Amino acid sequence: MIWFLLILCLYYVRGRTKFSLFSPLVLFYVFFLLSIVLSVAYHYWMPYDWKFNIAGTDRIYDNQLWVSIDVFVRMLIYFSIGVLFYKYAFNVRKNTGYKVDLKIKLPPIKTNYLVNTALALMVFESILVYALYGKEIFIRETYAVDYNKLGVMLLEYSLLFLMFIGSLLYKEKRSLSRMIALFVTLLCIGFGSRMATIYLLVYFFIIFILFLNRKKKLQYIIVGLPCILFFFGYNLSLRFNNNHGLGPYLYLPFSDSSEIIKNTFFNIYYTLIFGVFATFKTLVKYPLNYDYLVTSLNPAPGFLTDWYIIFKKLRINHYAPFTGIGEIFSYPTIAFFFYFVVGMIFSHAEHFIQKLFMNKKIGAGFILFLLTSAFIPFSFEYNLRSSVRFLYYAMIFMMMLNLFSKIKIKK
Repeated sequence: MIWFLLILCLYYVRGRTKFSLFSPLVLFYVFFLLSIVLSVAYHYWMPYDWKFNIAGTDRIYDNQLWVSIDVFVRMLIYFSIGVLFYKYAFNVRKNTGYKVDLKIKLPPIKTNYLVNTALALMVFESILVYALYGKEIFIRETYAVDYNKLGVMLLEYSLLFLMFIGSLLYKEKRSLSRMIALFVTLLCIGFGSRMATIYLLVYFFIIFILFLNRKKKLQYIIVGLPCILFFFGYNLSLRFNNNHGLGPYLYLPFSDSSEIIKNTFFNIYYTLIFGVFATFKTLVKYPLNYDYLVTSLNPAPGFLTDWYIIFKKLRINHYAPFTGIGEIFSYPTIAFFFYFVVGMIFSHAEHFIQKLFMNKKIGAGFILFLLTSAFIPFSFEYNLRSSVRFLYYAMIFMMMLNLFSKIKIKK
């Protein structure tokens, strides 16, 4: 019966919702439906000894898994009721088709100026790396070494700026652009830093929005996202290597590729599966207390509440906090009203984002999309208080836009 209700809700929501890459509403459904499917597959088909079992959450019985799945299905139903109420009450039809032109016109910048700046930065960073790391950039005994923190911070920011310049040179000086990307990536790999993945994402994203046509953008997404995911798995493996430095790290794919594959799957597990199992543990261990709930929903900063007194009690164990979904569903009636309101907020944010894009306010629309969407993974993996703050941020941001922008969102 509950699955039938979910399908019915999805059918009616689909009638008033158009698929969009920048719809927090669509992302909510895709994320949680995918997490349900992958969690069931992981539980039944992943060999027992291969499971990651973070904080001892994976080792549950079949009926316990379905208790958690039942919570997620109910959550989607309550959320959908809020969405439908908003869309019918305010007569919000299916989103009108619109195109978001992510092409940004940059002010005229002389290519020679960018080239000279990039070369100067490469020299500067080479000297700074030698001063900070010396020969230990190539090989060292430990992953983390106590280097000058100010120097490391200066290095990280200058490398980010260099990567930004490299992406701007992609059209006019493609070989130099790629050399800069390789230079920055190798240095970050030498540090063992996850900045290698982040800076590559910055490089590809800027090229994506500035220089690619629609066909190439699609190819970029299809090919690029799996590569980035695999590279991130490699990036995470560095700190667990027996030897450290650029040399051992570059040799790692040839000496222990299984560890890279393991970390790649771990990224998928932690992003889309872990929260389902952690939610069951939360339902079992959560100390029912309405004072805890009030604190978790309180929009005031933590130091103005008793959060720093109670937060240690809101954990599965030392390694993992309760999940926001598990916390709110410890109060079943309140969970209905909570996700009803969340559905309304997401629907309003989607409507707001559409209007911003149609009025060429791409940056504001993208920020609102990120603020609203951040609620999704945070409610899946972290405490309720950590997730609801993003809803408050999103609502405050929409209020500020209405107050100080010429754009008025009409229902």
